[in-house]
Amino acid sequence: MRAKKLVAGVLIVLAFLAVGLIDAHCGFTLPVWSAYLVPISVAAISFETIGGVIAGAIAGLMLFSFSPAAKTWGTEILLGWLLGFMGWGGVLGYFQWQARSFYEVSKRLQDQEHLRDALIEFLVHDLRSPLTNIISGLETLLVSTEDNLTPEDRELIEMALIGAHRLLTMVNSILDLRKLEEGKFPLYLKEFEPHEAVGEAIRQVQLWARQSNINLQVEFEPSVPEKMIADRWVLIRILVNLLSNALKYTPSGGTIKVQVFMDDSWVHFSITDQGPGIPKEYLDRIFDRFVQVEARKAGAAVGTGLGLTFCKLAVEAHGGRIWIESELGKGTTVHFVLPPVTKGGLAEQPFATSTHATKS
Repeated sequence: MRAKKLVAGVLIVLAFLAVGLIDAHCGFTLPVWSAYLVPISVAAISFETIGGVIAGAIAGLMLFSFSPAAKTWGTEILLGWLLGFMGWGGVLGYFQWQARSFYEVSKRLQDQEHLRDALIEFLVHDLRSPLTNIISGLETLLVSTEDNLTPEDRELIEMALIGAHRLLTMVNSILDLRKLEEGKFPLYLKEFEPHEAVGEAIRQVQLWARQSNINLQVEFEPSVPEKMIADRWVLIRILVNLLSNALKYTPSGGTIKVQVFMDDSWVHFSITDQGPGIPKEYLDRIFDRFVQVEARKAGAAVGTGLGLTFCKLAVEAHGGRIWIESELGKGTTVHFVLPPVTKGGLAEQPFATSTHATKS
């Protein structure tokens, strides 16, 4: 850094001398005095406010000493040029100082964010294995001692399983969010039955639904193909996240409806709950993780700030689209569509935003 400053200082001095010599020889016929702005600007960029002001003062003195035209001006004009040079250098130097300060603060924040993300990823990654062991142990205990459990003991184990599954879903979302944001999340596109994928998602939340006395309804239109091509496990995770969010806010005795149908040539999924709904001001931004935290503080019925963000990025990674319809007091419906299906894989066809916007 010091070497760069030294080089910049030498170049500024040489520039001043060059402009002064040219001004001394051509000052009567050419407006050479404006060329002093070049070394002043370089000084302001290199040495910020103080450097710019000093360079402006030097330029004013050199103008008075070297320029034959300036010697014919009055004192007021020369003073005006001096103040103008100093003002230009000072203002430009101040902007340079502000830009450098902003860059340094941004760099520190970025470094802290990377450190925080690395620490969170490290900690969360170590949570996955013990959580999986807890879930496996509880499921084994539930099956092996089913005939000997009292209703109260069975309920306690089921509640522990529900909490463990919810926590595992959050852990997986945290680990995968960054990969999705950076476009590095791998998708394993294979042919599978959408009926089976939806059934697996229902199975994963069925225990929670039964504990909460919530009915899960699934409707498949006959037009839905028997096979589709996507990442089956990612689709299941999207559905589980959306169903979990719906279960949090649907009152006991309520119903959550899952519908699958064809929207033109797109496979359309929707999950409708009977919760309190989401205010309109949050609908366009609800998939942003920090907006969800803001919405929760305001009393809106949203998730942890991770589930919906994961769903949006995962759907878009498939080339699809996700959106929400909600009205206060009338529940919420989350829609998402996946691209058309061909035997060779996902068709290379742009998503028809306007079509789905009118149908949503």
